[in-house]
Amino acid sequence: MRNRHLLIGNWKMNLGPSQAAAFALKLREGLPKTARTDVWVAPPTVSLAPVCAELAGTSIVVGAQNVHWAASGAFTGETSPVFLADLGIAFSLVGHSERRTLFGESSQQVAQRTQGALAAGLTAVVCIGETEGERSAGRTETVLEEQLSPVLESVSRDAAGRVVLAYEPVWAIGTGKVAALEEIRQAHRCIESLWARKQFTSSPVILYGGSVNPGNFAEILALPEVDGALVGGASIKVDQWLSLIAIAEESPVARG
Repeated sequence: MRNRHLLIGNWKMNLGPSQAAAFALKLREGLPKTARTDVWVAPPTVSLAPVCAELAGTSIVVGAQNVHWAASGAFTGETSPVFLADLGIAFSLVGHSERRTLFGESSQQVAQRTQGALAAGLTAVVCIGETEGERSAGRTETVLEEQLSPVLESVSRDAAGRVVLAYEPVWAIGTGKVAALEEIRQAHRCIESLWARKQFTSSPVILYGGSVNPGNFAEILALPEVDGALVGGASIKVDQWLSLIAIAEESPVARG
């Protein structure tokens, strides 16, 4: 189990290089020393270098929003995990619902991307979650298993400690809707059981994502099944992001 919370900010396609550097400077100046919280950010690919430069020497970890499985080759528009590692990037999101729904990424491709990230020494933050229709049809746990199983089958026991899982119900992302606490608890327990089947030596780190903000984060983080959050919109608003960090700092680490 983790002895610290984990907060990851997904900036999506926001904040180009100059804007991202200015935003990172504000984070650098405003971030308190954290005793209970690890803070990670995932800028757009073109903004990675300036953000890395601005946050050098701080505790904030910088990652990418997506990664290819190959080290190099004829993959126009993709980003090699080796290139990211060379830049000093520590992690990459993989399989975000926007990649799955808008760009047609399959669960098998998500597993390949996870493999590529891990092989290059990166941490893979694997995103899974059901649509509103799938939840209404009672298929939430089936969907979580369908999305996660190919990833877990591809992960070695040695690399499992560099996998973070993010449960993001698609219907709650950017909509203002938030899953009920019991819905979050049940989904995270399902994910834990899927992880347990693999008999990894490490315990899973499971984040919640979906319209997380300073008004709802404390009660979500209080759930013992929740290790932190993957945050979208609130992570590109300095005051809200710092508020989320402050909330995490005030919350006991339930799974420590």
